Amino acid sequence: MQPITSNIDRSLFARIAEGDEQAFEQLYHSYLPELYPVIMQVVRTELVVKDIIQEVFLYLWMDREKLSGIEEPRHWIFRMAYNRSYSWVKKQIVREKAAADMQQAQQNISTEETEDAIAFSEASRLVQEAIGQLAAKSQQIYRLSREEGLKPAAIADLLQMDVQVVKNSLYRSGKTIKTYLATRGIIIPIALFIAAQ
Repeated sequence: MQPITSNIDRSLFARIAEGDEQAFEQLYHSYLPELYPVIMQVVRTELVVKDIIQEVFLYLWMDREKLSGIEEPRHWIFRMAYNRSYSWVKKQIVREKAAADMQQAQQNISTEETEDAIAFSEASRLVQEAIGQLAAKSQQIYRLSREEGLKPAAIADLLQMDVQVVKNSLYRSGKTIKTYLATRGIIIPIALFIAAQ
């Protein structure tokens, strides 16, 4: 697709500033083929290219009220893409350095720390096993609380139950998990698995 003119760009920006989704889609599809190879040259990872393009256009849409004042939309879009691409590269360098440092540190882990990690992994596995032993409704309540982070009141609303029933279920589930672990020789404070209600 040929690049669209500055006048059309400005017109699209003005329409997007008013919340015109069709104009947004037109702009997106016009620039996608141009932005893709430019960003790829910098980051060299397809998934990252897609993420950066999404970020640029998400920012454009979220901050659309300011678009009508931009004189050179093309320049603005490419500047945003370059800035985000180079920012990603800088962060990646830091991440790679941190990963190298972590790898070096892991080579120096003591036997005791390794055993602790294995014990924790086993405890986590047993917790999941214990959850699997709960009644279906208790499992559902427990997972909504611990995995989805919902409060008892929110769970009660979602499942159309009394909030006290939810709290009682969470308490009983916590005790069951603690007992299950204890019978397998693992004594862990229940607070690690049962969050405050």
